[in-house]
Amino acid sequence: MRETALTVENLAVSLPPQLACSRSQRLLNGINFQLGHGEMLGLVGDSGSGKSTLLRALARLIEPDDGRVLLFGRDWDEFTPRLYRRKVCLLSQVPVALPGTVEDNLGYVFHLHRNLPRVDPRHLLMEVNLPPHLLTQNAETMSVGEKQRLALARALAMQPQVLLLDEPTSALDETNAVQVLDLLTAICSRKGLSAILATHIREHLRIAHRKLLLSDGEVTENE
Repeated sequence: MRETALTVENLAVSLPPQLACSRSQRLLNGINFQLGHGEMLGLVGDSGSGKSTLLRALARLIEPDDGRVLLFGRDWDEFTPRLYRRKVCLLSQVPVALPGTVEDNLGYVFHLHRNLPRVDPRHLLMEVNLPPHLLTQNAETMSVGEKQRLALARALAMQPQVLLLDEPTSALDETNAVQVLDLLTAICSRKGLSAILATHIREHLRIAHRKLLLSDGEVTENE
């Protein structure tokens, strides 16, 4: 039986009052589920169903109106926001390359999280199937597929326990999408990471152990 990595209890998120058409416009309503240690959970739903909102809430980039999350049994309020976001790391739909070289991009992680043990940047690139000679390249000149792998390398440098993957293949062609999905599967398996993969492409759920279906901000299927 898997150890539980994340326990999500009654999570609810509303639009800020200044943006809501009515007094309260719920984006997520009473979300409950568990994510096992080493499990890949597929999060599926139509555009506007709440997938990105849920991942941003789980990463504490937006604060919920109600509910809580336990990370390996500890309430998320027991962690500082910075430490929690290091342990529960979000990869966005559009990969971001920060100014500077590829090596600079990887170095930002250790500048932000000074207690992290430093990892050889060449090793980080090899983990995501990028050649070490790219370290001196301007990161902003990389292809979209390379930027996605760089973003993953930055995430791995933080030594996360959970990866939140928000449509990580949406900007990629099918060939690169398959390669990234296979890479994610291999990395999560090798490192024992838990992950939530949000996608609207049901074929990409082949790498998931289980699926969670969102519709209008509510879980309608958990299998």
